[in-house]
Amino acid sequence: MNSKGKFIGLNQRIPFEVLDSSIHFYLENGIVDKLFILQHMLEFTTGINRANKASTYVSQILSRQENLLIKLKNQLKETPYNELRIDDRKAFCLCLISLTYPITYNLLVALAQGFKVQDQINKKFISEKVMSIYGSNRTVDVAIDALLPMIIELSTIKRDKVSLYSKASNLGIINKFISELVIFTDIKLSGSKSILIEDLSFKPWYSFFYISALAPGSLHQLISIKESAIGMGYITI
Repeated sequence: MNSKGKFIGLNQRIPFEVLDSSIHFYLENGIVDKLFILQHMLEFTTGINRANKASTYVSQILSRQENLLIKLKNQLKETPYNELRIDDRKAFCLCLISLTYPITYNLLVALAQGFKVQDQINKKFISEKVMSIYGSNRTVDVAIDALLPMIIELSTIKRDKVSLYSKASNLGIINKFISELVIFTDIKLSGSKSILIEDLSFKPWYSFFYISALAPGSLHQLISIKESAIGMGYITI
């Protein structure tokens, strides 16, 4: 699916529980097991056709982001994925979804921009912001409808009432690799080559996260921290 030349690729909700368990299965077994994903998806999705489609999205995320999954596995070593804090796992899932389907990133940036000026935003505002990037058509609207319940599950926003949303508390990120992945995702999807460290608290994407693990001694598997003549330095990928 494309709109205005931009890839959308998603039109159905992916439950966090399914993606989360599928990541754990992959890290434990080293394979994308489509039957495992489908069986778990059927617990959350009505109808075999819908479950098959949503399972395909999960398989795409795992396959396309396999390099990141392997890096996380190497970093965790003897620690099972499911023993990570829930905020870390939700942030990891959010980054994988965004890197596979960048409309997720653009939706969150639009939400963050809205929340800077008002506490609640409605579906009309969200649709207008996203459609300004992807075009105004049914495909984009369906993608937004699929993504909103997903990002609610991932604790970035709250649904206050029908078509009205507010920001949730920030996801607190402790794991060093996932801290780097949050920053890597923003730099890659924003099209920038680097970001000043002091700008992390101002860019829209970071308004959904509290990163506590970015410090000297970080892993530097995905990002590099460079010194600069002024300020705290800058980050590149």
